[in-house]
Amino acid sequence: MKNGILLGLFFCMLSLHAQRADFKEIDFAKAENIAIRHQGEELTHLPALAFDLTSQLHSDVERFRAIYYWVTHNISGNHGLLSQNERYRKKLKNDPEALQQWNRKFTKEVFAILLEDKETVCTGYAYLIKVLSNLAGIECKIIDGYGTPSGQKSVSKTPNHSWNAVRLNGKWYLCDATWSAGYTDLSSFLFEFEYDNSYFLQKPSEFVKSHQPLEEKWTLLPAVEEEK
Repeated sequence: MKNGILLGLFFCMLSLHAQRADFKEIDFAKAENIAIRHQGEELTHLPALAFDLTSQLHSDVERFRAIYYWVTHNISGNHGLLSQNERYRKKLKNDPEALQQWNRKFTKEVFAILLEDKETVCTGYAYLIKVLSNLAGIECKIIDGYGTPSGQKSVSKTPNHSWNAVRLNGKWYLCDATWSAGYTDLSSFLFEFEYDNSYFLQKPSEFVKSHQPLEEKWTLLPAVEEEK
């Protein structure tokens, strides 16, 4: 692995058996080829993009794969945005009202840059995955929480990461397009695409080692599911 950071968050390579094994009989080649054919498409009309990516596919998991593959191969991380947000959050951590105002302003800036430049932070990745999935008739949610090294507790008092939960064949799955897409090279601060498939429908017991949601139910762990 090259020296770098994955949108400012810790990057952990995992060897694992994933929930995507539920779909081991499905060949994702067609979905990925469709995403590749639409490489470089703009975000000016999301309904059209969602249609182009999914209309030729016959199952929700294939449609979701095309969306996920496209986003992780076309949307760059923006290190400047990330650093700016970290600075302001640290500066305003003892002023809840000012922090809330900053969060609203920053969110607008994130979405504007995403739509215009196809660059973003985790919030933008999760938002785009959700919107494109919903447009394709797939239930998908944004999950907020803490992105941390595997096996460690977050030291942050405020959420520092966002990812997605997607419902396929009546079952919820977890994924993180931000960490799948690539990393920022610290020597140049430029984003490098380097697709990591391990965060696509990753097994909850592995996912929770590096992702702690604000709402415990979104760990999707069996014990939590039983308590719902």
